[in-house]
Amino acid sequence: MELNVDYNQLLKAQKDDNILIVDVREQNEINETGKLPGSIHIPMGDVENIFLNLSEENFEQRYGRRKPTKDSKIIFSCRSGRRSAMVQEAIQKLGYAKVYNYTGGWLDWESKQSN
Repeated sequence: MELNVDYNQLLKAQKDDNILIVDVREQNEINETGKLPGSIHIPMGDVENIFLNLSEENFEQRYGRRKPTKDSKIIFSCRSGRRSAMVQEAIQKLGYAKVYNYTGGWLDWESKQSN
């Protein structure tokens, strides 16, 4: 099932503490641009491991946010939406039901910020 969000839905999500936004780009990309506002940064290759193995306490210490449950709404974002779609699929397979992909990614976000 394809669960996608666009720019306007992302703006709403950024104001909602119950929604976890995860920027899955690599550290060097984050260093260049900063992470998506309101998001936490977990590189694509680490997401599954962290969701599966990091304790709730350690998750909160590391990211300043509560660890998502299987019912949490989660939005993944990358540069253009391709990598975040792959992460979305992997996390859905772990049983997380409300996992969304910000299809435009950083490129969409940045293009709409400069207006």
